[in-house]
Amino acid sequence: MLSSLMAAVGSESTIVPDEMRLTADGKELVYQLLWRSVLILVLIFAIFPVWMMFTTSFKTRDEVLQLGLDILPADPYVQNYFLMFQRFPLVDYYVNSLVISSVTTVLSLLIGGLAAYSLSRYEFPGKEKFEMGALATQMIPGVLILIPMFLLFIVMDQSANIPMKDTYHGMIFLYTTFTVPFTIWMLRGYFDTIPTALEEAARIDGCTRTQALFRVVMPLAAPGLAATGMFVFLLAFNEVLFASVLATDNVTPFSIGIQNFQQQDQTMWGQMMAASTLAAVPLLAIFVVFQRQIVSGLTSGSVKQ
Repeated sequence: MLSSLMAAVGSESTIVPDEMRLTADGKELVYQLLWRSVLILVLIFAIFPVWMMFTTSFKTRDEVLQLGLDILPADPYVQNYFLMFQRFPLVDYYVNSLVISSVTTVLSLLIGGLAAYSLSRYEFPGKEKFEMGALATQMIPGVLILIPMFLLFIVMDQSANIPMKDTYHGMIFLYTTFTVPFTIWMLRGYFDTIPTALEEAARIDGCTRTQALFRVVMPLAAPGLAATGMFVFLLAFNEVLFASVLATDNVTPFSIGIQNFQQQDQTMWGQMMAASTLAAVPLLAIFVVFQRQIVSGLTSGSVKQ
């Protein structure tokens, strides 16, 4: 039966004239068209929420609540970009997020970078267990450690007289503990791609181990540091769960402050989307400026040389 089926397929293929068969270039063209069509669909799926956020920022509340999907606002309402500053201190919220996220990024890159370098260059007892332990911390849902972390902040305030809740250093400490393991695993693979011969040459020229690290290895690892730093910054900037409990007063971040537009009797969608749009512009600009370094950092660490 199989032989007869193969014969039928072969006979059908002979029916198609040679001039109607796809050449190698034709097959490549069809493949490129299909591949680009898929990419366009994925791009539309990714950009559509951002576009709706932008267009909704120019709509009135009544227009937002209308049934149906409007891609463009009927009558752009630019007052949302002025009214949002009159209702809540959005600038203070944004500055709080920038301070917490920036310091968290610097500390995570410093601590995690040194740890990743040690794991890449040295052999010591418990190395594999440490690596697996750092990876295991990323598998624990944040909601499971929310209450223990809240109690830890209370104990440190009452016992050691160190206020942690609603403080910059408390949120920075919290986010750093979460992002350091992620930083270690991101930079570990990148350090593995840097030849040790470069460090040995620097040592021969008179550099110490520390000098070779900061003068040779770290500059070469700049793309990996940029990619990791961007991810750490976004993780700290967009975090909501812990900030909603531990930073609701003096250092309220933007991700929590923007929720004030959702009140008990109404939600000011236009002003909320306007604030979100303004908050996204600086982050998007940073990503565009450092796009080459970020992409290079994500791809270079995937292959060990």
